[in-house]
Amino acid sequence: MSPRGRWAVRLDRAGTVESWAVRYRAMTELLYAVRRRCRRGIVLGMSLLNPRHPLSSDQARLLEVLQKGGTYPVRLPSLAVLAWRAVRLVAFAMRDTILLAVLRARFAPRLLQMMREPAPVVLKTWAFGPETWNGPADFYYGTLSQQLRERGVSCVLLCGDARSRIDPAFTRAFLQRRDVRAVPEWLLVPLWAPLVTACRQLAAALSLRRLASRADDHRVACVASAASVGCLDPSTMRNNLQCDIARTAVRAWKPNAFVAFYEGQPWELPSRHGVKAADPQCLTVGYQHTIIMPYAWSVLAPSHGSWERSAPDLILCLGEVTRRMMAPGHAPLGTRLVTFGTFRRAGGADRLSAPEPSRRTILVLPEGNLPESTILFQFAMRAAEALPDHRFLFRTHPLLPFDQVRPHLDDSPDRHPNIELSTRPSIDEDFDRASVVLYRGSSAVLYAVLRGLKPLYLHDARTHDIDPLFELTTWRERTGSVEGFAAVLRQYATMSASAAQEAWRSAAEYVNAYTQPVDDAAITRFLDAVGLGPDRQAAAGTKGSE
Repeated sequence: MSPRGRWAVRLDRAGTVESWAVRYRAMTELLYAVRRRCRRGIVLGMSLLNPRHPLSSDQARLLEVLQKGGTYPVRLPSLAVLAWRAVRLVAFAMRDTILLAVLRARFAPRLLQMMREPAPVVLKTWAFGPETWNGPADFYYGTLSQQLRERGVSCVLLCGDARSRIDPAFTRAFLQRRDVRAVPEWLLVPLWAPLVTACRQLAAALSLRRLASRADDHRVACVASAASVGCLDPSTMRNNLQCDIARTAVRAWKPNAFVAFYEGQPWELPSRHGVKAADPQCLTVGYQHTIIMPYAWSVLAPSHGSWERSAPDLILCLGEVTRRMMAPGHAPLGTRLVTFGTFRRAGGADRLSAPEPSRRTILVLPEGNLPESTILFQFAMRAAEALPDHRFLFRTHPLLPFDQVRPHLDDSPDRHPNIELSTRPSIDEDFDRASVVLYRGSSAVLYAVLRGLKPLYLHDARTHDIDPLFELTTWRERTGSVEGFAAVLRQYATMSASAAQEAWRSAAEYVNAYTQPVDDAAITRFLDAVGLGPDRQAAAGTKGSE
């Protein structure tokens, strides 16, 4: 059975969530159809046309429109609307050009110095500001750069700012690193690129509008019409600049492999096209470093038979579970899948801890976006009132500090004596204090399970399910009300440690196969797959000495 059929069968058994998933799968096929029919590279960087987790707001709106059905005439965006959006886009591009010129003037000498030596591996990463990298480890790649250097493989860490800022302080902080060759990616953007990209966006928007007016399929017309507007968004320009960044990086360092995340985010496709534009022989490597949702079709079943590079040449999988999930959908593309693992379980963090129900402490873990943080924290504050004998630890995502969430909450955690805003630098410290994790879509729930926490998924009837543990049938529980949540916690708090451990064991085995720690063997598998294994390096050294 195809991956599409497998997910559909599983989802059809659960009711309303399944109908949402089926509709989203149908919409995904329409998104792929529009990408195939509009052969302009710009469309690959659009949020709307990349099915993924988390669901974007523009896709949610389109899903509602398509759900209405019917064959009524599609309302095309007026040329005046497109022209106005194009003017705003050009102004945004001009502002970016000025900021990039200032950045280049200040830091060009250091960049040229870092470009003198080639690097067989380029690692594309993201940081959450200049202060988020104070130690030797990258948030995603850990100490991979240093470990590659120990093996004689030079590496460049290409750093993007997840805050979407062109920030001199961010650039300075990373250029000052001496333990790794860290290059802020904005320095690689040609000064002409923002304005040229904006012009290409306008051409693509008009092309999508024509497609909407001529499409025989009413649903394709709906998608193309919405895409023609979204094409002129500044975020589309920023995503497409990843093509220029990757092209510049490959030309400068001539790597064997260009490694970037593989999540289905709209910047990934332009990046892969930029790599191949600079050097068709350079391998595009996708690091599938996080959870996979059952509706993340860009990574479960990417478009095939099209002009685009919908998948990388090689995928580094988080574990055997995600490799199993992705294998059927990537078989038609000939993509190689290698089990690699995660650096989040490095340095002793890979240990498993048995459950301790008697702690009566709930760790609340939202994703790094405002709606999800609001849903979880609002619920947890109501639960804290109902459970005065339990403690609640609120831990926010690095991308979204609590001060940014607080104004959007109806209540204040300061009013509840059993709520603590965690300021612990390491999430492992909070794992060691908690017995239960309240979550929705956070990948951190995987590591919470390994540390013995009982996962309680908060179902919200107003939105679709985003449970990373959707395959689990034991240990994890779902709740949608404070009453049900309180009942589960009271029962769990009285469970013996031995009974809890017995219930936890199978879930821990599943998660242990889902997210595996990176070890020396995993790094060797990666190097062998990209032609940089010990045998190849020895052969290259022998050839150079002759």
